[in-house]
Amino acid sequence: MVGIESVVRSLKEILRLNNVELNKQGLLLFTEILKRQPVEIQLFTNLAILKDAISVLVEAVNNPVLEAATEAVKAVAAILRKDHMSFPPVQYEELQKLIEAVLKRCADFQLPSGYRGSQSKTVSQQGQFLLSALEGFRNACRLAVEWQSDPSAQENAFTAPSSESGDTLRNFSEFLLRMGDSLCIPIVMKHSERSVRPALMEVFISTLSTLFSVMPSMRDKFARKLASSSFIRLTLELKAKFCTGQRYCAKRKLREMSELLQRNLPQLNSTVPESLTLLSETPNSLCLDEACRSHQYCLLLLLYFAYSQEDRFVPEAELFSAIRSFLLSVQDQGDSPPPYIFRAILYLLAVCQDKGKALDLVITDFISTCQGSSNTPKS
Repeated sequence: MVGIESVVRSLKEILRLNNVELNKQGLLLFTEILKRQPVEIQLFTNLAILKDAISVLVEAVNNPVLEAATEAVKAVAAILRKDHMSFPPVQYEELQKLIEAVLKRCADFQLPSGYRGSQSKTVSQQGQFLLSALEGFRNACRLAVEWQSDPSAQENAFTAPSSESGDTLRNFSEFLLRMGDSLCIPIVMKHSERSVRPALMEVFISTLSTLFSVMPSMRDKFARKLASSSFIRLTLELKAKFCTGQRYCAKRKLREMSELLQRNLPQLNSTVPESLTLLSETPNSLCLDEACRSHQYCLLLLLYFAYSQEDRFVPEAELFSAIRSFLLSVQDQGDSPPPYIFRAILYLLAVCQDKGKALDLVITDFISTCQGSSNTPKS
């Protein structure tokens, strides 16, 4: 194989030429090399050539011709692999420049108001660029998570102990959270107003999921930030758009769920034991019935979302017991939770039943009655 130094040097020369097709082909070749390189064989054998490669990609991402820039951002996603980037010391500051260049290029997009003629092509090209940019950002987040278990990546061994350096994993992780908050999320939300692509949204949700693991100490703050934005509404709208054929009923249900979550999530700042206690409570004169019940509904939805994604942060036996207490309370007070809450309850009971006690016959009859009424069409 031709040495990677020669490829990077040739690519640098090609980018100086005003030839879009040549730029695209050169970047495509570089991307294929990055993708196909066996993990056990290190591609970049010295630090200088790795820095040159990153510098070339920063220049290529800023190519004024979007087609060429799109090939560049695909190469960015391909180079963000641990075996490519772990040449000691890890070049965190160089990586930050590369990632920021990609996301800022996305932020510069001016979305056209229509989809006729060349405008439709522009929207499609921007969508492809954004998809590759998100894949690159997700890969960077995955690298940060992988490096958490790599002692050699924690600090820059070549920096004097008394000096300050931005080349640390902590600084890089904080940078990723800032980029996610200030650029990645707003860019996708803005783009989704004009064009929604399932593949793009899938990568976006996956990226956010990885971001939660980049800095575990910032997880709660990041979650609250998402909850206070229009992110919940967007995800529910996406579920209605791509996962059901009953559009009208789905939209009405999702609107109700969205309003419930937006209204109650900011107030649910509790530990797991406190959450289970809340779920087991019976509203009384010391707790406004509507507010307490709304908090319980919101908590049940959160538990449903978490369990459906295999995030079982609440022990099954304890959750089963809390839901049983909730159902007794609902039955005693004659309340009628919305159908989507009952579906969440049934799902949670199903996945927890092996760890909990058997439900009382009275409760099972009550569930059957409510489930039957929720399936009855409304006139």
